[in-house]
Amino acid sequence: MLKFKIGMRTFKTGLSVFFCILVSILLKRETYVVAAITTVFTLREDMENTLRYGKHRIIGNVMGAIMSIAVIAIFNWLGRTELVQLIFIPVIITLMIALLASLGYHEGTVGACATLLTIVFMIPANQSYGYAFARVVDSFIGMGIALLVNYVIPCKVDKKRFIRTGKSEEEVGEEVFNPEK
Repeated sequence: MLKFKIGMRTFKTGLSVFFCILVSILLKRETYVVAAITTVFTLREDMENTLRYGKHRIIGNVMGAIMSIAVIAIFNWLGRTELVQLIFIPVIITLMIALLASLGYHEGTVGACATLLTIVFMIPANQSYGYAFARVVDSFIGMGIALLVNYVIPCKVDKKRFIRTGKSEEEVGEEVFNPEK
């Protein structure tokens, strides 16, 4: 029999996505995809890991945006031919991954590559700089919401609380969601 359970981290991830969509709508952002994806990748089991993953994600997105500007400059200088793309995009991505890894932000490499490739291949050339900036702003929105949700509703409850009250993790979780009981 399949046991279906929504744990605290899963609940908080859904809640964070809700808030990303809501904030993006209220701020009239063009899209909420990047904020929502960032919050999903960022929210972890505790504040320390959430902060670390969020920082890596932001730095990765900033690096991807900056490197996409470098690729666009190369395109403007040498042309956007298939040969230029075939040579320079892999080289720039390789250098970017190596740089992020050497700086200790290896967990930001996927976001960095996705940012660069999205800006270079999916966004019209006359909108790429604005999109790069918007993607970084949206990443901050997603990370901020993940941090806020993780701060307000911690995934890990202090083990001393279990010992002091004699309650199980499920009972403490029940108290969080049903305080009247």
